Amino acid sequence: MTGLHDTDIRLSDHWQLTQAADGDAPLCSELDCLYQNIVLEALTQPGDLFYDAEWGWGLYEFIQSEFDELTRLEITQRVRSKLGLREVILPESIAVTLDLQNDNLIVRTSFQFAEENEPRQLNIVVDSVSVEVVSND
Repeated sequence: MTGLHDTDIRLSDHWQLTQAADGDAPLCSELDCLYQNIVLEALTQPGDLFYDAEWGWGLYEFIQSEFDELTRLEITQRVRSKLGLREVILPESIAVTLDLQNDNLIVRTSFQFAEENEPRQLNIVVDSVSVEVVSND
């Protein structure tokens, strides 16, 4: 799991590798790197990362699921617990809401890093074939 003082290759808005004008890979660090890592974890299935079988939110399990109350509770608890593992996130700031729009489940998450004054937003769409991060509405 990425920490507060780590550095990583900056990914594009579509979570692909990027290239700087000089050909190098641009970097992100500190809170931007940490946020990027949280997004990547949200899009990953547990077991996909060879050196950490627990890393990943596992939202693909809910593709084509009935979004009944039990499923909603499981998703909400999973997101809360995964974010809660990160010491730099204020646990009381974690908020998760679920909405159905056009047969797609929208997972709206907000949380605050201890070093910031404003919460970060992370919106994820679980549709019939994929899981993707979308920009804030």
